[in-house]
Amino acid sequence: MKRGSTLVELVIVITIIGIIAGVVGYILLGAVDAWTFKVKRNDLLWDGRLAINRMGREIREIKNLTNVTTASSSQFRFTNVNNNSITYSLSGTDLNRTKDGAANILAQNVSSLSFTYYDSSGASIATPTVSPSTTNIRRVRINLTLTNDGQNFYAQSDSVPRNF
Repeated sequence: MKRGSTLVELVIVITIIGIIAGVVGYILLGAVDAWTFKVKRNDLLWDGRLAINRMGREIREIKNLTNVTTASSSQFRFTNVNNNSITYSLSGTDLNRTKDGAANILAQNVSSLSFTYYDSSGASIATPTVSPSTTNIRRVRINLTLTNDGQNFYAQSDSVPRNF
């Protein structure tokens, strides 16, 4: 008696192996998609946290009440205790930190940046007083949104300058 496989048996085995490979591939693709999502999300969170922490820390170091030169909802400029002029602004999707005229990107994929200013009683100031006059700002709220591939990271931080 001859031992061997018929063509029908080979086709059945190849079909079963193909189905198993398709299921395993689908599961692996889902795992790769989840990993990619997590990596992008962590990058977004890291960039947002670094940016908002740095801005808050530097705003606390404003030199004195006459060293706030621009205070709009989209831009904040001041001189710190080391006599450096620092500006935060949004250019496209880049959050820029400009120090003494040299611009650096603090964070990318920024979809919105806004500043809100408060006086000593905690009331919001629509149009803050800036240099050369003494500013009426006592607290700065930073709102930051980063967006990448449909993922959003929202951050908010309040900063109270030490020298006010």
